[in-house]
Amino acid sequence: MQEKKRLRYIDAMRGLAILLVVFSHVTNAYVKMPITNISFSGIYYMMTMFRMPLFFFVSGFFAFRAAERWDTAMVRRVMTKKFQAQIVGLAVFCFLFGACMKGWRFSFLWTSNPYWFTISLFEMFCLYLATALTVRKNGSEMALYVVGACSLIAPFIFNYLTEGVKMPRWSVAIQTWHTLNYLPYFMAGIFARRFETTLWKIVDNQYFRAAMIAGFILLVIFYGCRHPYSPEWDLVMTAMRFTGLMTLLISFRAYRSWWDKGTPVSNMMGFVGSRTLDIYYLHYFFIPNLDFMKGLWSTGPGNNTLVMLTFGVAVSALVVALCLIVSAVLRTSPLLASWLFGASEPRPKL
Repeated sequence: MQEKKRLRYIDAMRGLAILLVVFSHVTNAYVKMPITNISFSGIYYMMTMFRMPLFFFVSGFFAFRAAERWDTAMVRRVMTKKFQAQIVGLAVFCFLFGACMKGWRFSFLWTSNPYWFTISLFEMFCLYLATALTVRKNGSEMALYVVGACSLIAPFIFNYLTEGVKMPRWSVAIQTWHTLNYLPYFMAGIFARRFETTLWKIVDNQYFRAAMIAGFILLVIFYGCRHPYSPEWDLVMTAMRFTGLMTLLISFRAYRSWWDKGTPVSNMMGFVGSRTLDIYYLHYFFIPNLDFMKGLWSTGPGNNTLVMLTFGVAVSALVVALCLIVSAVLRTSPLLASWLFGASEPRPKL
């Protein structure tokens, strides 16, 4: 069977996703939250609201494999790679983060673990793998549809039942909230790959494009800039994330021929997309402490959007560059590359 041509614009989207993650964390270092400068808040939420949904969507998109491909060898190979990158690598960098950044304190593991994404992604992948094996065994995709349907309602039920409830440490440590709240986007990526032809027909429809782009802009204007917390916020935020995700997919796909040309920018974005886990693990060690700047630009009247945006992008670019340098050094060792980032060992040359 002929291997499908790799979608370079999807790789570039993954690169943008990690850049937005770094930008968001850098911004939090110098912008006072919640943002009272309306001129910047809309830009901030437009750039960051869908960054994690995008990550999970792309992860699900690349995770999908037809049921017949899940043989014993495939399962063993994929699970070994995921365990190395998302469990062993997680343990190493959590230890380094606690030792270097928290003064040998590790309480963040059950309070606000910065590496929650890795834990949630591993849990989602295990769920998908179990579902895929069930599909293979039964010869029916019903299990996949059931999991997909449950993923849509699970966040709302969970948030409703746990509102005002202090979650136990074990629940926080395994990232229950994050896993359930972002599972719909991971499953959306699975179904997007499963029904890829239908997806592209929908995405390429001019009316769908107009609805998604206009919907995202309107939601940002009326909700993102004000950021109201209300009983309806979960639904509004979900709509904002979905329309933002679709807007980005529409934009990248519309210019897919440009991404296929192999220009310096497209190659760079593709390379960054291939190092997302490296950057995610490493970037926390390079974000500067900018507490002294909080409130300098982000409060009070005046339009400081360009200054705040330029500063954030510049610092983020430096952080990513440092991450790529350290990653390149670590990857000179195939053993470290495999166990820290799940990289495939180089095949011997014939």
